[in-house]
Formats: sequence, structure tokens, C-alpha cells
Amino acid sequence: MDGKIDINLLLDFYGPLLDNRHRQTVEMYFADDMTLSEIAQELGVSRQAVQQSVAKGRGDLEMFEEKLGLCGRFGAAEKKIAEVKRLAEKIGKTAGPGEISELCEELRSAADDLGDTI
Repeated sequence: MDGKIDINLLLDFYGPLLDNRHRQTVEMYFADDMTLSEIAQELGVSRQAVQQSVAKGRGDLEMFEEKLGLCGRFGAAEKKIAEVKRLAEKIGKTAGPGEISELCEELRSAADDLGDTI
């Protein structure tokens, strides 16, 4: 995964699984947008120690996602929910009598997919 948004999402899901020091440094670096030097100064450790802690914490978060896949399933569920909402809106606004049955079947299928995702 690349980017701060992805790491912050991983932190939301898996942050509690990290030890306190790694979670703290990863949060400070990615969520609080602090530099390694700023974190080192605040924690009273070397910049190298912070860099290693951030790398370890990030690696652990990525490993958790690789093994558990919660973020990926969450993203897939969000897409399915959006599809269900879109179909429901279409049924409510534009469907004629002949289309309702077909759209309801699509809605059922999307809901089934959502259930499989979760």
C-alpha cells in the first residue's frame, strides 16, 4: 500500500495490534504529519530510532492487512453499498412497471455480493 491515506486506514483497523511505541511513532508520522526529527525530539530518541520504529510499525500494519484483509473487504463492502443505494434510487425514481422486477433482481444480487464480502 502506498500513501498516507492507506497507512491511516490501516492504523484505524490494526493500530491497536501494534505495540505502543510503534503505534505512537506511526501515528505521529502519518496521521500528525510530523517529521522524523520532530518525533525524535518530542520522544527524546534518535532520528534513526524513530525511522526504524516507523518502518517496523508500517511493515506490521501491511502484514496484518495481507493476512487479514479487513481494509480490502471494507473497501469492497463500501462499493457494494454504493451499488445497492444506486439501484434503490433508480427503482424509486425512474423504474417503470416492467423494469421493477429486473432492478429488484439486480438489487438482490448486489445485496448477496455484499453479504459475501462481509
